[in-house]
Amino acid sequence: MLSRRNLIIVAALTVFAFTLLLTSQRLNAPFGGPDYSDVRNTQPQPQPGTGTTGGKQPSHTTPHVSTHAGATMTVSVPHGDTKETLHSVPPASASAVKAGCEDFPDMSNIFVVLKTGASESYNRIPTQLMTNLKCVPNYEIWSDMEQSIAGQHIFDALTDVLPAVKAHDDFDIYHHQAKCPIDQEHCNKGYDTANKGWSLDKYKNIHIAESNWANHSRFDWYFYIDADTYVSWPTLVEWFKRLDPTKPVYFGSVALLAGFPFGHGGSGYAVSNAGMKKMFDGKDKVANKYDEKATTTCCGDYLFAYAIKEEAQLDVQNMFPTINGEKPYSMPFYDGHWCQPIITMHHAASEEIDELDKFERNRRFKSPVLIKDVFRDIIQPKLRDSHDNWDNLSDDVYYFDPTSRQFDETEVRLRKPDSELNAAEQRAHLGFDECRAACESLSACMQFRFGNNGICATSTAVRFGKPAPEGSAGSDAGRKSGWMVQRVKEWAKKHDDCGAPKFPKLKDESEI
Repeated sequence: MLSRRNLIIVAALTVFAFTLLLTSQRLNAPFGGPDYSDVRNTQPQPQPGTGTTGGKQPSHTTPHVSTHAGATMTVSVPHGDTKETLHSVPPASASAVKAGCEDFPDMSNIFVVLKTGASESYNRIPTQLMTNLKCVPNYEIWSDMEQSIAGQHIFDALTDVLPAVKAHDDFDIYHHQAKCPIDQEHCNKGYDTANKGWSLDKYKNIHIAESNWANHSRFDWYFYIDADTYVSWPTLVEWFKRLDPTKPVYFGSVALLAGFPFGHGGSGYAVSNAGMKKMFDGKDKVANKYDEKATTTCCGDYLFAYAIKEEAQLDVQNMFPTINGEKPYSMPFYDGHWCQPIITMHHAASEEIDELDKFERNRRFKSPVLIKDVFRDIIQPKLRDSHDNWDNLSDDVYYFDPTSRQFDETEVRLRKPDSELNAAEQRAHLGFDECRAACESLSACMQFRFGNNGICATSTAVRFGKPAPEGSAGSDAGRKSGWMVQRVKEWAKKHDDCGAPKFPKLKDESEI
């Protein structure tokens, strides 16, 4: 009995051991720890012929944050103290693409930088993360306070501003919001966040760019936008394919301050790898050189243009209307800009950014987006014969009775002389119907508006506009707008064929 029992025990142990060995071979993985063999860096490797090289590493750590699918982990990399955010993707899904991004273009050579403020970040950043930034592989978000929103790290752009400058009144809101133990909305009740945030914003741009170069110097292009900016990434990619990042360039939609040109930040501006290298490479604390100047300057985008002119001898190049400061509802649609590719739109509310994102997804990220495409899909379906309490921004020509009240300089300048009026125009100031008749009498007129201020205004460009408050007679409110809907439809159809898209030219670049 004992011998038989021992035999049974030995046989059972042999079967167990064999089963365990077979299971271990099938798993083909050691016990006790994760396998990092498939961890991959989200940054692109240097590309032959781009001239991209590693930049000087900063004294502080700024890990890169991106939105690739998969678990996110921060690990040290061999060079300096810099950290990169890497993404562990299981072997079975290594080639998977985030849902909704299947048709998204390759942006591996472009680094996107979005700038915001802590007082507005929770109103704007979630929408950007769910829509415009959803498929973008390489980006950072910068603010005036370190935050984390839905797992997305927001960097403080003002960490390295000179301590003496941080004592300036401009930094009141910076210190105020840092003390807030709860949400910023409640802490800012009765606090002038708009003006104070604007005063603080001007210190960010150069510091952000310096950190970008220190930590992410291998990209061909650096593209800077605000939190209320929408970007057509497929159109941007199509354009950047035609440009040379080894040439130092800085471009955007040009604005002027005291005659000095700069790339308007809300419209977005771009700097090539060579331009960033010329501005920052081999230099230390470039941004701190301009901290004191920011105290007497209005705007961070202006200061960036000033600094890149000083450091890299680069002037901004104007790429309007492809880089654009308007959004679909304020943008004028007319022959001159009709066939231009459009990349950015500014002052877009969260709902408008979502609408534009849906527009591009419905197109399956077809490139490029032309200004006429925005009109046909977003604006034209909303046009109607008339719209109460609405200002469609007509401002080409004014009609009014100059004896009815005192008119300002702009109104007088836009008034059409009596000697040039036809019969319908002579009655345009009498009411909405008469204003419509005046527009109808002019073959180029596309829209009009009439207000209780006694002015009829017409326009040859089409704009959708914005709500106008109700008001009593004699006020500037109570505006009513109208469009020549059939005329606009016929005009758009006639101009439908744009041919091959023409992107704006950079200096020394041949037109495509």
